[in-house]
Amino acid sequence: MKSSRPLILSALAVLWIFVVVLPYYLLHRPFDVANVVGVANTLGDVGIVALLLVLAASLGHRVLRGFEFSSALEALVIQTSIGYGILALVIFVVGMLGLVQPLVFWILLLLGLGLLIRDVRAVWREVRAIELPRVTRAERALALFIGINLLIALVFALTPPTGWDGLQYHLILPKLALEQGRFSPPPDNVSLNYPALAQMLFVAAMALKSDVAAQVVHWTFLVLTLGALVAFAARYFSSRVGWLAAALLVAVPSILLVSTYAYNDAALMLYTTTALFWTLRAIETQRARDFVLAGALAGFALGEKYTALFIPLALGAIVLFQNKLPTRRAFTQAILLGIAALALGIPWYARNYFFVGNPIYPFVFGGVYWDAWRAEWYARFGTGMWNQPLQLLLVPWTATVQGFQGGDFDATIGALLLALLPFNVLKRDAATNSFPLRAMWFLVAVLFAFWLIGIAQSKLLWQTRLLFPAFPLLAMFAAEGFQRLAQISLPQFSLQRFAALILALAFGLNVVSNLVATLSSRPYDVLLGIETRQEFLARQLGAHYAMTQWVNANLPRDARIVVLWEPRTYYIERAVQPDAILDKLAHLQFLYNGDADAIANEWKREGYTHVLLWRAGLDGMLQSGYDPIGDAEMQTLSALEKNHLRLIYGGAELGLEAREGKLSLRDVEASPYAIYEIK
Repeated sequence: MKSSRPLILSALAVLWIFVVVLPYYLLHRPFDVANVVGVANTLGDVGIVALLLVLAASLGHRVLRGFEFSSALEALVIQTSIGYGILALVIFVVGMLGLVQPLVFWILLLLGLGLLIRDVRAVWREVRAIELPRVTRAERALALFIGINLLIALVFALTPPTGWDGLQYHLILPKLALEQGRFSPPPDNVSLNYPALAQMLFVAAMALKSDVAAQVVHWTFLVLTLGALVAFAARYFSSRVGWLAAALLVAVPSILLVSTYAYNDAALMLYTTTALFWTLRAIETQRARDFVLAGALAGFALGEKYTALFIPLALGAIVLFQNKLPTRRAFTQAILLGIAALALGIPWYARNYFFVGNPIYPFVFGGVYWDAWRAEWYARFGTGMWNQPLQLLLVPWTATVQGFQGGDFDATIGALLLALLPFNVLKRDAATNSFPLRAMWFLVAVLFAFWLIGIAQSKLLWQTRLLFPAFPLLAMFAAEGFQRLAQISLPQFSLQRFAALILALAFGLNVVSNLVATLSSRPYDVLLGIETRQEFLARQLGAHYAMTQWVNANLPRDARIVVLWEPRTYYIERAVQPDAILDKLAHLQFLYNGDADAIANEWKREGYTHVLLWRAGLDGMLQSGYDPIGDAEMQTLSALEKNHLRLIYGGAELGLEAREGKLSLRDVEASPYAIYEIK
């Protein structure tokens, strides 16, 4: 009896604790069901992307098992890059076969992981074998800076999509594919015909989980690009240059921001960097398979943007002139690289040929929905800086100092790259191989030259984002420039130490800015279930999201909507024709000579039942004075509104007036959108 007393007392004590603690927390819950669901949803998105990442790395490991790598980091980056590209091509085939169904993607995912289980284990060993060099306190600080920025970016990537291009086309393609069960000829949205390698991965992410997972997939491309920078620098420069280059890249505000959207810019940066990296490796080894691998990486770059065409061309030139003068062997190697690039890039161009009759739609050859008027509207040749040579010469300065995300040059790129780049003119260690550096400069020069030509031709190409593929290399040049500052030293003053203080200050301000943005935007609210997806989107997108929800709740399921001056239609759950290049009414004005009756009859013939007008977008175009929209188009729109349209949403009719000598719309702030029923 005496020996059982402690046991009884212990049981009673445990029971008493439960009797007190359990009811308390049942009545004073630290979280509710919404928090649990929110966290579970967030973890689900992360988990799906992790599975796709593991599958890509394992697939790349299997395909590249005969290749040699200098480090585990290098192996992991190259293998995952190749794996992602192969997955995209598999998804392309699945879509063309009409098998875009969540069940199909789950089967493919689990089957792929099962068949590659040995490679999964090998990839895990590679991950564990990665040894990132951290020699000094400065490198540890840089690693901390990179980690903080990547974590902040991941938090934003895990929120519902709000990025402009994502809502216009990057997410529209997967949405249409999932609705139709296949890839089919796209509607009149020119951007849906661009190369779509990244979008294929978004299809898988959305089929398996959600559009948030698609954004996180794009974020992983930035992480891989940073890994490529560190591996690249470790081989051709130093680990210190690699760490600083990676830090300089994530310190570019627009690159970090774009990585949180379902875009393709980070993917193009990765494939540009790795393609050059492996081209240099192939020149060292002189192995045919290495030239094929370099071409494959360049081919996956072709799958991101039309402008990537210059990447394999530049790499081919590097190979051809590796010995200053071309040789027969170099010519063969360049051809090998080019064939590999073309083979992996051609699916997107073949798709366009069969869908819209032009492999590079809409350029040069026109195609469905396209005519000479739209080509001129889209290109706007003559609106660039050809006649302003001084301004053209100063574009790097202007884009750096005056560029803003959503404003001039549509990017905020920070001051550090331009501040450090000139110091590359200082001498480099003579014992170091200079060929990689020359190859890097050549590729950057090619990308920069064609970017500058675009700026000279058309104001629509004044986008720094089109130069982002060169930014990883520019970051490496900037880091190398910082290292060369050690050559300039005075007894009482160290220029490199001064530059280090500036870097520390800039990096500190960058982190503070990102933390302030996080606190003000409160992305963690939706991640933790504090607010719903709908509440987050209403807070971030305002009137745009309110309009889409009204459409989804009030228009009949069979409604067909034609949109004027609004390219974003992702959240509209009705058949909708966006105004992708903001030319819808102007084109109709041209086709029907401003006849409102004929335009209305054409809409009815095509089955449209409603018209959605972004009044604020139209007003912005009128106020800018840049786009050729004027009295004639407004008279046609007024006639349409008066005779053929009935206002059902927005609370304000067209209401034209003069503002500061320019035609404008009344009450735009109060009624940014108007929806009409076609009579």
